Amino acid sequence: MNMRSITVAGIVAILSMLCFSPFKVAAAQYVQITEPFVNVYERLDPKSNVLETAAKGKRFDLIYAGPLWYQVKVHDQIGWVERKAGRVVEGTDVFSMVLSIVLICAVLAGTIYTVSLYIKKQKTA
Repeated sequence: MNMRSITVAGIVAILSMLCFSPFKVAAAQYVQITEPFVNVYERLDPKSNVLETAAKGKRFDLIYAGPLWYQVKVHDQIGWVERKAGRVVEGTDVFSMVLSIVLICAVLAGTIYTVSLYIKKQKTA
């Protein structure tokens, strides 16, 4: 195995991970609160229990966007926020992003290690 094939193999492995990885970074959608203080209700009814009073800028995972309400995840529960009190924003799934970075680093480290062994073997030969 020569240096060129090792380098090509490393590049192919990295590109295939980036293109075909099941751990691609997914764009997650959130509801970002735009009003000073907003109640998140337990049910789709302003008379239901308030799960949380959210300050401006707080984000909740979006489950469903209806015409007048957003269904959101609040801690381990499902809640409802009036649509006029927030807006949908996109973000990235942190776990997927970290996992992708770790996998890429592992492939790079393996490639670098293999190349260094090859170079060391060539110097001693």
